[in-house]
Amino acid sequence: MPKDNPEKHQQNPPKKEHPKNPPEENLGHEFFTPKMMETEEIETLLSWEAPSRPFRKKDRSYYTTLAIIVILLVLILLLAKEFLLIATLLSLAFVAYVLAFVPPHKVTYRISTQGITIGEDFYLWHYLDAFWFKKKDGSNILHIQTRLRFPAQLMLVLEEHDEEKVKKTVAKFLPYVEVPYKSWMEKWSEGLQKHFPLENTHR
Repeated sequence: MPKDNPEKHQQNPPKKEHPKNPPEENLGHEFFTPKMMETEEIETLLSWEAPSRPFRKKDRSYYTTLAIIVILLVLILLLAKEFLLIATLLSLAFVAYVLAFVPPHKVTYRISTQGITIGEDFYLWHYLDAFWFKKKDGSNILHIQTRLRFPAQLMLVLEEHDEEKVKKTVAKFLPYVEVPYKSWMEKWSEGLQKHFPLENTHR
């Protein structure tokens, strides 16, 4: 009689079951707020063009005061032999000069049901926090606090755009703050500018 092949009596190993993929409709929902989930199609609510930052042409006293302060600080740092700080100070002074002298380019601001677009940068509502309005250099500014490390805050120049209309639109997604929180750096900067203004505003 032929001998049985022992390999025939070996049981096949159990097949491993692979976990099923989650349904596609549940993917990515944790990144959206309830307000965003209600909207299936992206709809532009408001859109306008304005400068990328507030700008007002400075008079000669601004540049003169800035130059005097920089020269005094450079002399003090030279005595202390802090050459690295001198280079940093001169770089900051150059940036301040460029921002005060060169007018900003215009960008398109867009508020949609999904988020806010500033030029080519887009921010979902999920990553934005409270908002408020502030006036700077003769322009109305919409400030929006973010949940990001950078940028920590968005600035949208309204120019001639209706502030009340913008407020009602953004308030559908974010809470409005009448008195925004100020960090110690902001308070120190405002106090310094108030007591030691770079520009003669009494003309």
